[in-house]
Amino acid sequence: MRGAVPDFCIACKNAPGVELRLVTDRDNDCPGLRERKRRETRLRIEDCGTELILERGFDQVTLEEICDRAGVSRRTFFNYFDSKDQVASGTGLPALRPEDLKSFATADSGNVVRDILRFLGERIDSDPDTSLTLSPDRETSLRIKARRRIIISRTPHLMLAGMRRFDELAGAVLEAITANLTEFPERRRAPHLDAHEEATLLTAFIRQCLITAPLIHRNEESSRTESLHRAGRDLIQLAAAYADGWD
Repeated sequence: MRGAVPDFCIACKNAPGVELRLVTDRDNDCPGLRERKRRETRLRIEDCGTELILERGFDQVTLEEICDRAGVSRRTFFNYFDSKDQVASGTGLPALRPEDLKSFATADSGNVVRDILRFLGERIDSDPDTSLTLSPDRETSLRIKARRRIIISRTPHLMLAGMRRFDELAGAVLEAITANLTEFPERRRAPHLDAHEEATLLTAFIRQCLITAPLIHRNEESSRTESLHRAGRDLIQLAAAYADGWD
């Protein structure tokens, strides 16, 4: 009853490092608190899943075991993740629509590739499911991040799991860059290729930055926007250093 002593519901399981908190019926009426509870549940699944996988190896851990340790059902698990792979390696990009990239087609930019990388980094940094700043428990998120680096180094194919969302979006990225190079032909850098071919290589470059940035630039205080920028700069400088002998 409102105004009386509230009924309390306490989660029976809680992952180490994730704060246990009381939830009242009044809490459930507040969108902000519901969102926090959603983030905490997601974080608990990630914490339990990466802990189990790091302890025993990816192939030795079942989805059911992750659900059991996190105290969630399979149905709840799939509300947050598409697969065990995503728990192990992260979801990568937040969900994006092809329309989100249309503005780059006509953007009068000196470097559309840099701008798209910045856009993707800012979306990751501002997404409540992937942002370290918005995490309900920063220390737990840092532990998960560190575990994932080790897990991926031991199970390299998992690196591709976090790229699924980008791969779904790659056509829109390619289309936007092709349109931009067509609109501003003076910005082309490979005149022996047509605009679509040059855009194909640039889309592959963006994808490679997304793969390597979290593996190479590990400063926990850096935003994903910063790490993507550094990865892009490093790849360009490295490619330039190997420019001799290709003619």
